[in-house]
Amino acid sequence: MKFNFEFNRYSPREEELYGTILTLGNGHIGLRGEIELEPTIYGTTVAGIYDYAPYFYREIVNAPRVIGLQMMFSGEPLNLSTHKLSRYERELNIKEGTLKTWVHMETHKGVKIQYESLRIVHGKRKNLIILKFKFQASKGGLLTLVNPIETDVANPSYRPEIMVKHCSLKELYFDEESIYAEVRTLDDRYSIGIGSSLITEEKVERSVIKSSKGIAEVLSLQIRPNEVYEFIKYVVISSKNDENLKEQVLGELREAVELGFGKLYEEHREYWNNIWKKAKIEIEGDDEAEKGLNFSLFHLIQSLPRDSNISLTARGIHGFGYRGHVFWDTEIYALPFFIAVFPDDAKRMLMYRYRNLKPAKENAKLNGYDGAQFPWESADDGYEATPSLVPLDMAGKEVVRIYTGEEEHHITADIAYTVDLYYKFTRDEEFMSKYGLEIILETARFWASRVEFDEKKGYVIRRVIGPDEYHEHVDNSFFTNLMAKHNLLLGVAYFKKALELGGEWAETVKRTGVNEEEVHKWLQIAERIYIPRQVDGVFEEFDGYFDLEDYKLDPYGIGEARLPEEIRKRIGKTRLIKQADVIAAQYLLKEQFDLETIKKNFDYYIVRTTHGSSLSMPAYSIVASWLGYDSLAYDYFTKCAYIDLRNIYGNTHDGFHLATAGGVWQALFRGFCGIDIKDDRVEISPSLPKKWESVSLRFFFRGAWIDLIVRNNKIRARIINGTKNVKVCAFGKEATLSLGKEVTLEK
Repeated sequence: MKFNFEFNRYSPREEELYGTILTLGNGHIGLRGEIELEPTIYGTTVAGIYDYAPYFYREIVNAPRVIGLQMMFSGEPLNLSTHKLSRYERELNIKEGTLKTWVHMETHKGVKIQYESLRIVHGKRKNLIILKFKFQASKGGLLTLVNPIETDVANPSYRPEIMVKHCSLKELYFDEESIYAEVRTLDDRYSIGIGSSLITEEKVERSVIKSSKGIAEVLSLQIRPNEVYEFIKYVVISSKNDENLKEQVLGELREAVELGFGKLYEEHREYWNNIWKKAKIEIEGDDEAEKGLNFSLFHLIQSLPRDSNISLTARGIHGFGYRGHVFWDTEIYALPFFIAVFPDDAKRMLMYRYRNLKPAKENAKLNGYDGAQFPWESADDGYEATPSLVPLDMAGKEVVRIYTGEEEHHITADIAYTVDLYYKFTRDEEFMSKYGLEIILETARFWASRVEFDEKKGYVIRRVIGPDEYHEHVDNSFFTNLMAKHNLLLGVAYFKKALELGGEWAETVKRTGVNEEEVHKWLQIAERIYIPRQVDGVFEEFDGYFDLEDYKLDPYGIGEARLPEEIRKRIGKTRLIKQADVIAAQYLLKEQFDLETIKKNFDYYIVRTTHGSSLSMPAYSIVASWLGYDSLAYDYFTKCAYIDLRNIYGNTHDGFHLATAGGVWQALFRGFCGIDIKDDRVEISPSLPKKWESVSLRFFFRGAWIDLIVRNNKIRARIINGTKNVKVCAFGKEATLSLGKEVTLEK
């Protein structure tokens, strides 16, 4: 699974795009793919490290750049931007988590230079980065290598002219073998310690430079013509708040150097080999789809934070889009993949929400509600991080007013939905009794206070923004009301379950103070919550939506650029919607609708959706596959799988579209493979694209790892690990899986 990219020249603009595509990470460190031989504004991402920022409350910190490398040959700086290139090639190997680079250039004095590097962000050793590189010159001369830790870094802000500095320098240090820099965020919450050593078996002269820009070690050696010289750069980054941070970092660095590249590389390859044993999808008959899907999963997996202080962010470890904030993207789009394939990691992401129940309760109270209201955007501390406005010009005279933080409340129900989904898959009693139950009860409590009673309609929810963000301040969003109702009913069901089971379940109920009278009120509200009207079987997206000006689109197109300017200017006054909204609700709560109703709504909304958000196509692809709209389902699936490789939305430089990566997996799992969890069994109703012969995948269900091969007329399943038996249904037939026994069900 290798992805090769050849370039005719060095282009800073292209470099920024491929910086995202070629990112490497391990859940702690994110290292963008810009080439090490050129300067860049992008440093290193360290998961969970945030600082206060203008407008955006808190944003992920652009930490010191550690991968940079400067070369001079016989006094001439070697740069791709200033020299003639005969080869510039990069190779991302997602099977092994490596990035290779080849550069062939000619100096101004006619010397031919060959440079080759291998970069890894170590999978097992979360603080370790390694750059192994080779150098060859057609003539002899003096090679000077500069290995810097660049501490003078800042975040790009709402305009490219503005950079925001988040780190202050605390210490620069060096010894005979290494250099060290320590910075601290300006809010004084986090320290980052960085150690680096550049190692070679050649005889070199070594010196160290300190400056306001950081610290660097300088190696000089005489090069013989056409001989290959090899170097290894080791970097250790730790964000552990510890008085002994320097000793810890330098100790890890010495250990890495002593182990050597060979052993460390084997550890790293083994780590990714174990990842792919669980996560790899094989699609027989469609190599392009298989590559695009697994490429998306690679970036999704390596972005997952390794502790519960932060969850998966909208653009991952790859860039500063959305300032490193956490949205509903995580729960609705990304978490289902982790629940099914890496349930322990999914639990950690949900624990991020549990750890932030206190600020969610404060948020609700601040807005005049009870229970827990989760913020639309959150960072490390769990408070609302959505900017209320963003300036468009330097003077701040033109601003964009943003209401999502004030009105897009459905995220609270989305989180409860996914807590329940996790429990359905895992039956993790400990998590649910201690943590998940409290989330569901407190979010149900929020909705009970959020609704208002209307004598004609029942319980209504006024002034919200649904997933369709073109329309603000709407009343009775179909998606919001339906998800709120679902949240309330979850509260009722889990309260009853807790009383029956007692023990830790009952203790959690006691801790929340929820009682039978309150829960009875939740049930009354849920039964009378207003769901927008249906006209010819189509649900109105929100009150008054059908009264707006109608406008239709080609369902195969995406984005707003295809709209006439006059429509774009008044898009909120039309029936055009940004992304799946009614259809997203019907996808999530499929069991509440018959297929004919879903079809009527799909047919209506698909020609009125711009797909102005990358979150739109996954839901539409899934529902299209249910309805037999094979061409459209496959078209959306492919676009999602290649959304960043082809820069479909033109903003890949801001970071990877991780929600879409999770969405494309769901399009395969729930869409084409038709896998649903019903009570204690797995139901499979495949509808594979015509050219797909089969899909092979693995997933976890209630203590059992299931290996599954899906064809349109046959499925083969077996349990490869676990002690639990699992019921599987397909083509109207049922079988029980047990360890070591393969089952085949045919049409």
